[in-house]
Amino acid sequence: MKHSWLVSSLLLLWRWTVTTMASQLWAGAASVDITPPINPNWLPLNEYELEKLHIRAIVFENNGERGALIGVEIVGYEQPVYEHVIELVAEYLNVTAGNILFTCTHTHGAAPWGTALFYTEHNYGNQRVNQYATLADAALKAVKEAYAKMVPAQVGYATGEAYLNVNRDNLNPLTGRWTQFSNFTGPVDREIQVLTFNNMNNTPIAVYTTYPMHPVNSYQAGYVSADWPGAMSRWIEQSFNEKVVAIYSQSASGDVNPRCRRTGTNALASISQVHVSGLELAQEPLEEPLRDQYLPLVRADVTYIRQLFTELTSVGVVLGEEVIRIMSRTSNFDSNPSIWSQQANVTCPGRARMDKAREGVPGYYYNSTDVQIMTGAFGIGNTVLAHVGAEIFTRIGWHIRDSSTMNNTMIVTMCNGKSASGYIADVESVSQQVFETLGSTLYPGSCAEDKIVSSIAEHIKAYKETL
Repeated sequence: MKHSWLVSSLLLLWRWTVTTMASQLWAGAASVDITPPINPNWLPLNEYELEKLHIRAIVFENNGERGALIGVEIVGYEQPVYEHVIELVAEYLNVTAGNILFTCTHTHGAAPWGTALFYTEHNYGNQRVNQYATLADAALKAVKEAYAKMVPAQVGYATGEAYLNVNRDNLNPLTGRWTQFSNFTGPVDREIQVLTFNNMNNTPIAVYTTYPMHPVNSYQAGYVSADWPGAMSRWIEQSFNEKVVAIYSQSASGDVNPRCRRTGTNALASISQVHVSGLELAQEPLEEPLRDQYLPLVRADVTYIRQLFTELTSVGVVLGEEVIRIMSRTSNFDSNPSIWSQQANVTCPGRARMDKAREGVPGYYYNSTDVQIMTGAFGIGNTVLAHVGAEIFTRIGWHIRDSSTMNNTMIVTMCNGKSASGYIADVESVSQQVFETLGSTLYPGSCAEDKIVSSIAEHIKAYKETL
């Protein structure tokens, strides 16, 4: 046992020496299954890759500076969860909090509310994630495994596009009021951003990608679902014989949904015993009775669940193939990138609600406590990951990119903490009477957009000055 410990220590010392002296990027990646225990009263189909949930990590270092990108397939996390993750991972890697990006895919099929497989004593009753006591423990396991797999590496950035998303805020054609309704003339970003880590033989070992589209089609279907991001990640990983780890993070998608909603709305209709014609149905009338628990959550017709999961798998495959196409054409790799980070909170006036209106009518509020929003920049060579601890609208993402002094600017949201703001709408959209704006705790105005953009621009400027 002593001999094994000595060998491991010497190997770590050798790797540190080589990394420091040769200015060589090292990188490793790992995936950990966090699927919750099965509810025996509601068995899964156990037929699709997206029925499993994972937490993934990419760990890298150069010149003694380390960093980690961590993504988890859940709907979201609270601020104490983020703080616990950062505490454990930062201590293990001996880095500051800014050198760790912790995000979620935002899959609505992995949430406690309205999902039979989650809202039971079999998982949330003892607050366990699979065999791990907490999400932070699972994150630390993924980081440790990724760190142990580190090899000499290089990193490159490229972009592509996919026309699978649509702006989701529109006027109801029947009532003339704001609602969730596909808006094909509203703002939406179709860019896929891809950061690829290859070994020195140009073989991929990890990929980190962003795309703006809510994973909402499996919402309230009653089955655990990593939705299309999970299907996409697994397609990429399987395409490389499980030798690649693929992490997905949300871009600026606060006002963006999937273009196609038919299979999701049909599944909800079967739960509510509404006639399913085969056509796409309006979302809100089906979602509201289940969401607000006017109707009990019962098992959907499995025919529609299979259609749903098959469609989500198809979306994941299409996006996964676009990511692989981008990876294949990435050419400007860097084996000696700088690693740098900076993050800080910005503060804007807050408000509190006096009503519970969901959409289509004005809300009533009073002045309340200020709201803090985390912003930051994580530089990896000639690429910077601009991040926000909230869900921002499309135009804010564009505004961030337009204000950046670096050509390679990835937009990462729902990252490094959960702002108390709720959704953050751009100035042009803040007057829309949709659930995102009505539920916001931010006092209406330009404060949030202006401060987020200017703060991130300053972070990026500071990074560029180090290059």
